[in-house]
Amino acid sequence: MRCDGRVLVTTTMLVTACGGGQIQERSAVDLTKHLPASFEIERPREGDARTVKVRVWVDAAIRALPRWKDDIGDHIDYANQVLTPLAGVRLAIEGFKDWNRTGEPHQALQALAAEDKGDGVTWVLGYILPPDTATKAMGELVYAEPLGKHVIVRGWGERPEATVLAGSLPDLKDGERIEVLAAHRRHKQAVVLLNGLATTLGAIAETDPAWIKHPSYSVKQSGFSERSRELITLALDARQAEETEQVIAKKLLAAIEKSEWGGWIQADRDQVTARMRNLLDAARAGKTAADVPPAAYDQYTRIKAIAGRGDTVNALAELDNLLSAYPGNAAIHQLRCEIMLGKPGIADKATRTACTRASELAPGDPTPHLAVGTALVKIGDIKAARAELVQAEGKIGNLPAGKEDAWRKLIATYQGMGMLTWTEEAIAKAKLDDDPVAAQIGQVRARYGIPRSTKLVAPTDEALLVAAIRAALDQVYASKYGEAEKTLDAADKKWPGAPGLAAARCDLALRVGQVGAARAACQRALAGDPNASWALYLSGVIALRDASGTRAGIEKLKQAIRIDPELGQAWRTLAKAYDRAKDKAALDQLARDYQAKFGQPLPR
Repeated sequence: MRCDGRVLVTTTMLVTACGGGQIQERSAVDLTKHLPASFEIERPREGDARTVKVRVWVDAAIRALPRWKDDIGDHIDYANQVLTPLAGVRLAIEGFKDWNRTGEPHQALQALAAEDKGDGVTWVLGYILPPDTATKAMGELVYAEPLGKHVIVRGWGERPEATVLAGSLPDLKDGERIEVLAAHRRHKQAVVLLNGLATTLGAIAETDPAWIKHPSYSVKQSGFSERSRELITLALDARQAEETEQVIAKKLLAAIEKSEWGGWIQADRDQVTARMRNLLDAARAGKTAADVPPAAYDQYTRIKAIAGRGDTVNALAELDNLLSAYPGNAAIHQLRCEIMLGKPGIADKATRTACTRASELAPGDPTPHLAVGTALVKIGDIKAARAELVQAEGKIGNLPAGKEDAWRKLIATYQGMGMLTWTEEAIAKAKLDDDPVAAQIGQVRARYGIPRSTKLVAPTDEALLVAAIRAALDQVYASKYGEAEKTLDAADKKWPGAPGLAAARCDLALRVGQVGAARAACQRALAGDPNASWALYLSGVIALRDASGTRAGIEKLKQAIRIDPELGQAWRTLAKAYDRAKDKAALDQLARDYQAKFGQPLPR
């Protein structure tokens, strides 16, 4: 029925006319003031309504009531009289399911999500026993989660509701009392359902008691605010278009944050937007919305926070409860794996079992392998770590989102291990050639004389060779020349002919005044690796010892800088060479380049 551009929906069999508001005469009592508010939808959506399917699960307490199936259908039909003009959709019951659930009412949402994933329907509705007492708190009447597919509706408690209403009703005939109570039941159950559905569509609790998204039920509730309508319509349209939850979350966040509105309850607004950001963060980390059921997300997040505080015992205890409801959920098992990797650690048999289980449940997911591989690196088991990380490499492409982030994590792990070749191979596979890590690995190769594809050192030994060269150079700079000699001798036996070791010998010889030996060692280093930047720098220093070697020294130093721009010693030595050559233009340009590179003046 339309009145002044609105759709007006009456709540009972009593017929109200738009113009006069009079009721068919049945008694001397005016019943209209004792009825709930009629739903009013301004600016009804044009076009034919789209049908969306719902599947209804009903527990034993509801099935014990007379006409329970008709009542649920009636309440859904009444909710349709709001949804159709509001958002252009109509709920259709796909079927009813007997639900022999156990547990507390507040656990029902989690249990329903475990029972029915919602395949083939837009929503899964669960109708469960009514509260023992009449309540207006929506938190006790309906359970739902933002972007979820499941809604739990508490049934109508006939006796407690009638008792509460009796105090506000006049002395009525039996038939009139039945009709008035039926109107209240129909209105309240429809409002409760609409509140839950709106929650799953991103609607936020509101301050006005007349709006359906208020935290408390009221007989005066007649519709949704315009901001709620915007969010509900946006999310419903996106669901009908089969957009992902990440896309819907992003759209809802944009709609919520485009302008603030004083009608929202701030705490709920913050909670809803935080949930959506968590969903987007999970997607960027390589997870999907299906990983963690919406009904379990708050508990899942709380467990992560507990573990983050170092309280592993309580985190695992609560996680066990969550796993009892979702025994086959890979993401929750992965959380158990990650917590146990922290404590008791990767060496513990139970930890390996937990991580293996996570991998078995999601055989295409690289996440368990990345976590285990990283943990094995920390205890120095490089062979086992490499095996896990290779498996991760082969599975990153399976991720629906977050592939690049997963590759970067893997690359960072290899880089932290000091494995130059494995890092470069991972960068190539990820097609991230412009990644800063690639330049950093190139600098390490140049600085320590370890050319690509060299057969002088196995990929597994690259970190050990770099460490040996660094140790020898540290001893040289500390004037511990004898110790440096021993370090280099031991390294030469393991990696004979390594250019980086020859460059370190060049530095040692130069420090003790053996210029000829230094020159020969640097030449050996450059013969094995023309891009060995430290050997180039030292060759430039040696050339500058003679007045006739200025030009040759300048060329060596320029080449060292070109290959290894971070080599500050080469810049400063080149400045002295230009000064000696009286090349002011080149010196001034070098000073400008040095300032831009290092953020400070070039020492003169």
